[in-house]
Amino acid sequence: MFFFFQYVFSGLATLITGLVAWSVYLYNKRDRKIELATIILNDILLAEKEINNIKKSKVVTDYSFILPSNHWNEAQHIFVKDFDSDELNKISEFFKACSLAEESLKLIRSYLPISMDQKTRVIQEKLVELADTTDDKAEYETRKGKILEVLHSEEYWFLPNAPSKKLIDFLQNVEQLSLGSIGVKLKKIRDAKWYNFKV
Repeated sequence: MFFFFQYVFSGLATLITGLVAWSVYLYNKRDRKIELATIILNDILLAEKEINNIKKSKVVTDYSFILPSNHWNEAQHIFVKDFDSDELNKISEFFKACSLAEESLKLIRSYLPISMDQKTRVIQEKLVELADTTDDKAEYETRKGKILEVLHSEEYWFLPNAPSKKLIDFLQNVEQLSLGSIGVKLKKIRDAKWYNFKV
């Protein structure tokens, strides 16, 4: 009889240990899914906000950003049960488009030092040319002020307009996700309680 209870207790202890380990695993998986849903939703919201700003202003600055980090590639397998194939494709296409746009922004930002150099060179050339052709100091200062005013007020002369225009045109076709079923589902996962969570 003692041996019987010893084996039952041992089996029961193993079963309880297994159940605790399984529940810890599910809890961690649930937390990871909620965390990733929050991060991905924030990525989408930030990207949509910047895309809308660029669409409205039609200006791309060196401070513009669209997708500083892309968490979807590492986490999409976790959400396979939560979205249908069309929704998964829309999310993937959104992040691909944002990544392409971010690469274009990096290219535009890389032109900035070259543009600044070119602007400085043009200003110096104009001032030297002006100094060579003007003998009167007052006239020189007046014309110099006008030249500098024009060159400094027209900052877009030295920015690459073609890549910016292409990017703005490209962003017109990027679909918003946060207001549709995808956004609703991500918010539902983010706000899920432990008793109605689907792993």
